[in-house]
Amino acid sequence: MKDLTNKEMVDLMHTVGDGVLALSDGKAPYCIPFGFVFIENHVYLSMFPSGRKWGYFQKNPHVCFTAFCWNDDHSEWYSVVVDGEMEMVQDLATIELVIKANIEKVGLDPAAYLEKRLAYYRKSLDNPKALKIFKIKTKEMHGRKMSTQIGS
Repeated sequence: MKDLTNKEMVDLMHTVGDGVLALSDGKAPYCIPFGFVFIENHVYLSMFPSGRKWGYFQKNPHVCFTAFCWNDDHSEWYSVVVDGEMEMVQDLATIELVIKANIEKVGLDPAAYLEKRLAYYRKSLDNPKALKIFKIKTKEMHGRKMSTQIGS
């Protein structure tokens, strides 16, 4: 097992589409998959403020996020683990950056989708049940790569 360089970690976070958010209410862990974007060393994701994940977040904003992938022939895997504190994003300039990054990450045309998505968030900022953007403020980030042991 080898540590990833900072550049390798950042590259992985910009190319992998999904990761796993781990939350804890102090008694039990809860992990859930999420699409995400990585901007200026922080993870951003969208979620509705409801359900089990919301309850856990309200009790404990300290989270862990993992993104991982395999190389093309599955002979090596890579992972990045981000530890940090999650907070709801209220700033429209940041929300716009996240929307743009999401649109570009999935290969859509920003001209066709940006204003529509931004209008939704502007309109629903004060709606406690609407989809929200959350930022995981990175406290620590570690990455590893390892050759698979299958067949060895």
